[in-house]
Amino acid sequence: MYGFDHGVWMMGGWIVMLALWLLPFALLFLAIKFSFDKLKASGGKRAIDILEASYAGGNISREEFLQKRDDLLKGK
Repeated sequence: MYGFDHGVWMMGGWIVMLALWLLPFALLFLAIKFSFDKLKASGGKRAIDILEASYAGGNISREEFLQKRDDLLKGK
């Protein structure tokens, strides 16, 4: 009565509808996840790296560097 097309849509159409509803949510989730990952990666300098850069730049003395480095490594 309805033909072959209607039967196929009824049997597999729910998959298409599910994809149409889930795809935008999945894309939104991935966009948020990658945004936060990029944000964490950009501000992820470790304290020891900052300390080494200060020492290399001549902003702190050798004794101060060694003391702060020991303090940082003891905290681990």
